[in-house]
Amino acid sequence: MTMHEALSEADMRRQNGFTLIELVVVIVILGILAATAAPKFMNLQSDARISALDGLKASLKSGVSMVYSKAILSGVERTATGKLCLDKVAGSSDCDSVDLVYGRPAATATGIVKILQEEPCVSTADSCDRDWMYEIKDGKLYFYSPTSPDKLGCSVQYTEASENTTPIFTVNSDGC
Repeated sequence: MTMHEALSEADMRRQNGFTLIELVVVIVILGILAATAAPKFMNLQSDARISALDGLKASLKSGVSMVYSKAILSGVERTATGKLCLDKVAGSSDCDSVDLVYGRPAATATGIVKILQEEPCVSTADSCDRDWMYEIKDGKLYFYSPTSPDKLGCSVQYTEASENTTPIFTVNSDGC
């Protein structure tokens, strides 16, 4: 065997690249990483629902604050129940009134639901093209998206005020 043949045989044994086994191992490792990391990044729809609930909660709080301010000005903030005109002067014949409990909207369709600019659909409605629906259950009012997989588990819960407490807003996001 000549010197030239010996060098070329040695060069052939030293490879410039990866073997098939090495490539398969790398692909398997990347697959495992993708399977564990992808769900964290793919949960965008649930995050969007939760953000929408937080936005609705903030809107409801603002609306309740405005109604309570008007109730203070009208002198009905300490009464157990009452009505408050939103758009007209009190006593006007065509008053758009809201039901109150201690100066804040009641947990009813004519209370907290009425302060929203676009009234949501009742959960029993046949067709609804609105962003939000509501349901009253156990004295509490729930707002939820019609596209929620678990309507009350992905909702904003409104508990009306009492004599010594302010209304409670709770975001239920476990079912989103």
